[in-house]
Order: sequence, then structure tokens, then C-alpha cells
Amino acid sequence: MALTSEELALLYIGVLLVFAKLAEEAFRRLNLVPFVGAIIVGIVLGPGVLGFVSVIPTISLFLSLGINFLLFISGAEEINISRMREAFGVKTIVGVVAQYSVRVIIVSLAAYLLFHSYLQAIVAGSIIGMSSAGPLARLLMDTGLTRSDEGSAIFTEVVLIEISAVILFAFLYDLAGKPITPLSIAFIAAQLTLTVAATVLFGRYLLPKILEKVESHIQAREGVFAVMVAAILILGFAGQIVGFNSAIVALFLGIFLRRFFESRPVVSEKLQAFTYGFFEPLFFAGLGLYFVRITLQLVPATLTVFAVGLGSSVLLGFTLSKLYGVEPLRNAFGVSVKGGVDSALLVTALTASIGVKLINHFEYSAVALGIALIALSALLLFRLRTPIISVKRPSGEKRILRKQLENLSAKEVAQTLPTVSARIDEPLREAARRCWDQDARGAVVVDQDNRPVATLILRDTISMSETELDTLKVYEAPLAQAVIVPEHEPALRLAALFRESGVPIIAVVDSEGKLVGTVLEREILRRILKTIEE
Repeated sequence: MALTSEELALLYIGVLLVFAKLAEEAFRRLNLVPFVGAIIVGIVLGPGVLGFVSVIPTISLFLSLGINFLLFISGAEEINISRMREAFGVKTIVGVVAQYSVRVIIVSLAAYLLFHSYLQAIVAGSIIGMSSAGPLARLLMDTGLTRSDEGSAIFTEVVLIEISAVILFAFLYDLAGKPITPLSIAFIAAQLTLTVAATVLFGRYLLPKILEKVESHIQAREGVFAVMVAAILILGFAGQIVGFNSAIVALFLGIFLRRFFESRPVVSEKLQAFTYGFFEPLFFAGLGLYFVRITLQLVPATLTVFAVGLGSSVLLGFTLSKLYGVEPLRNAFGVSVKGGVDSALLVTALTASIGVKLINHFEYSAVALGIALIALSALLLFRLRTPIISVKRPSGEKRILRKQLENLSAKEVAQTLPTVSARIDEPLREAARRCWDQDARGAVVVDQDNRPVATLILRDTISMSETELDTLKVYEAPLAQAVIVPEHEPALRLAALFRESGVPIIAVVDSEGKLVGTVLEREILRRILKTIEE
């Protein structure tokens, strides 16, 4: 009996997910880059070796969706505009532009000698010459540099390179197949600028407000999540219509929804499960499905991509390290890290339906293998220069403390404490007095359906006049984002949320998103001290 492509898709997706996650775990245990394991699975199962899985239309659709959601969550988790502003300066911008430009030129020249096409050489150069913030963030965490000045400088440098590469790729994507004249270049640049501006305005100002309204007024389950996914898809479609790649639209949306997710850990965790549990392994395994048959012909091209890509990034990173006040070798290896957005742009270049080939399957295979080798090498070199901090097992007393807190849920902690909340339409003075009476630094603001929508910080009311306190409603006062956790969240997680969010109170909600209790920061500290004393 012949199987349809839809039936085969069920088998292919299931097999790819299982083997991709197993390979990622194996590479993680070896302290290697996990995504390389998933790519190898795709190569082995796909046309490159066994030919068991092929790229049928349904698989191609899921891979396209995977690119969009992977870039969206990359923007939401990796690119912190507020943090980057602190490191912005003329020398930063000049250094990044110079570094990325020279890397693109060097790699493009080498790619032209390999591929004999100006367009394909520049596209390959723009991708191979970039750095990736996602793997770097994990690397900085492993080596204890996340909060250091050097770690912040390297991360900002890489993020700016990544954004520069995305913009250059979008420009090449629009320009491909069109006559190259000053007028056409100016038109595409203007179109690109307007599209980015529209995406920024919508993502920064309109979409968060829309999601907040949905959160407040739509009671259907997972309404916020559905609207967010719809926005990624619809705006991606709009971007494609005007010649702007949908995956890049998703990246910018993620960047400007970062604050929305930071105050809503439940929504953030659902998005992470949706992306990392399904789309990410399928995407990286899918990268291997586009490979040509693995033969010795690939070896020279792959090694050239690897040598030129790694060599140019290390050399320029070393040379420009003084601009950022970073130890030269550490900066050189840090800016060479790859394996995130670059992979998404590579498969976008291969599958683009714009009437001209940005890159063919052989070139794609050589570049993808080269990127994988660079990712592995840069990781190992960085760790040799900055070894991973060994995490000692906690003492018996600390293990007991951790175990007791892990065994407690957020609801169990909240049930032992008074609930400090305020209705969104109640007088501000009443809400402030309730905080004073319960010795709380803030209150969770709920809507008419008892769903948390914001946080009232008591200190924000101190400077108000008596008239303002008497006349204003809670919703008219300065409010912070609500930090919400499900009732079964481990109590140990609450301490981390207080540290990350900076709010004095957390809302605990049931399965319908309704408030069941609140937890004050000081109560968690008291619980920890009490556990230690016992």
C-alpha cells in the first residue's frame, strides 16, 4: 500500500524528533554544541547518507515555521535592548561595522573562488561572517562570565554583529534577481527601512497592548498564546508580501516582546516548550535533510569554509579586542561562536522562492558543515581559554533546604500567607492602605474576573498628593507588570523570579488563570531562614 505524503510526514516528524533530542543530549553530555548532534541526525537519516527521510511538502512547511519561531524566541531571550544601550558607543558601533564588514569581504572572496557566483558568494559571506548570540549566552553562563564586564562586552559585540548580518541578508534577499542600479538600491533600502520601522512600532507599542487586552478580556483558554502565534504568522506574511523575510520579522517581534514575557513566566514557558520541544529539534534535524550526498567532493569546500570563517573571525576578534576592553584570545574565540540565527538564514537562502537561487544544495551542504565545525571549534577554544566553572555538590544542609523548598508548591506557600491584592477599579487609597496594613511593599492588581493584570508598587504612591490618592483609581496609578506563576510551580522557583523581576510580590494562579494567592519576597526569605534553623 502506497503511503501519502501526509502519512509519511507523521512518521518522519516522529523519528526526527526522537533521534534529534537523543543526539542533542549526547552532545550536551560531551560538553559539545547540542544542535550539531541534531544536524548529524538529519544528514544520516536524509538524502546525505541513508535516504530514509526526505523533504516532502509537509516537512518543508514545519521547517519554515520552525525558522520563524526559533528566531522569534531568539529575539525574546537573547537580545536585550536595555542591556545593549549601556554598552553602546561610537567605538562599539565602529568596531562592529568594521569587524563584520571585513569578515564578509574575506569570506565572500573565498566563496567566489569556490562557487564562481557573485551573488552566492556574498550571501555565503554574510552568513559565514556572522556570529550567534544564542550559543554564546550558554557559553558565558557555563564559564561564569554572564554578569562580568568582559562577558557583557563580548555579548553586546556578538548581538550587534548578528543584527548587522540580519539586515544585510534582508537587503540581499530583496535585491536578488533585480537590476542593480543606484535607484533600485535606494528603493530597496527605503523599503527595508520602512518595513523595519513598521515592525518595530507594531512590536514595541501595539502588540504588547493587544496581548494585554486579550489577557484582560478574553476568557478562552490560551487566548494570549493564540494571538501571539497569529501575530507571528500574519506579520510574517505581510513581510513576505513587501519582500521582507518572515523569519526576520519574527526576530524583531521577539526583541520587542521581551519585557512582556519577562513579566509572564507562564506564557514564556509555554512558548519555550512549543519551540524547544517541537520546532527547534525539527529545524536543526531538518537542516541535514537538504544536504547533497556526502562524498569526498564536499571535503575541500567544507574545509575552506571552516578555515576562512574561523580564521577571519579569530583574527579580527583578536585585533579589535582592545576597543571593548576584553582579553584578546577570549574576545577572538567568543565572537567566533556560531549555530543559531546563521543556520536559519542559511536554510532561508536555500529555500527562497524569489526567482533566483541565493545558494544551491552543494554550496548549502559545504557552508552548513563548515558552520558546524566552526561552532564546535570556537566552543572548545573558548573553554580552553576560560574553563567551565565546576559546580560543587551542595552540602548536606543545603541539599535538605533545596529538597524541602522543591517539595513545596507555590500554592502551598501562598495558602499560609495573607493574599495582598487590589481590584483594578477600586480607589487607590484603599489599595495603598491595604498594603500598609499588611506590611506589604506591593499588591497584585486583578480584573473583574480575579485574573492578575499588573502589580501596584507601594513606593510609587508615596510621592502622590492626598488629592491624587483620594480621586485616582488603581488603574490610573503607575503600575508594573504582573509576575504570575501556576499554583504547582516549585517554591524554589519563586526566589529566582523575585531576583529576576525585581517586583516585591508574585501572583499564584490556578489552571484558569485566576488568583489563588500571593507570595511576598520577604516571606520566601523567612521560609528559607526557618528551614535552615530547623
